Amino acid sequence: MSACLAASFAILALSPFGLAISPALAQKSNSGGVLPGGNSKEPINVEAAKLDYFDKEQKLVYTGNVVATQGESKLKATTLVIFLTPKDAGEPAGAPSSSSQMRRMEAAGPVTVISKDQIGTGDSGIYEKSESKVYLIGNVTLTQGANVTKGDKLIYDLNTNQAAVTGRVRSMFLPSNSDDANHKKPAKTQ
Repeated sequence: MSACLAASFAILALSPFGLAISPALAQKSNSGGVLPGGNSKEPINVEAAKLDYFDKEQKLVYTGNVVATQGESKLKATTLVIFLTPKDAGEPAGAPSSSSQMRRMEAAGPVTVISKDQIGTGDSGIYEKSESKVYLIGNVTLTQGANVTKGDKLIYDLNTNQAAVTGRVRSMFLPSNSDDANHKKPAKTQ
């Protein structure tokens, strides 16, 4: 994994998740975003074919071509479940209040997290606010340009902007093209 990939996406969202997604959810993190590369000062926008709200469980379930964005970061998934903090006893039933905060996100995939020129994919993803971590799980692939890292699981810490890829890890790094220019033969002069 390149240093740039590790630093900004580190990856994760992802992001989402960040998720990212990003991802604001991670108020303790340096970037503050829920999605890797996201910014807590920017809203999280979610688009989907359908939204189901479960008041008793305090969860939102987005289904059908889900796209969540926060600043320059984007999370794509088939399903996105957002778990809110439990309501205060005095709050009326119904839709989430303006004081509701996200405590966890789960994305079912395939899941894709895009942050600038970095892309992370996996079978599923999780953002855990209490840990300030984003996870991509199953068939994880991270790309930045032509550089690719694959593994079974990615753990991205939003506080430290560090990532760990676990499982059997495989990476491929291509040399930069700038070296090729320095090694070209000089043109013949007549």
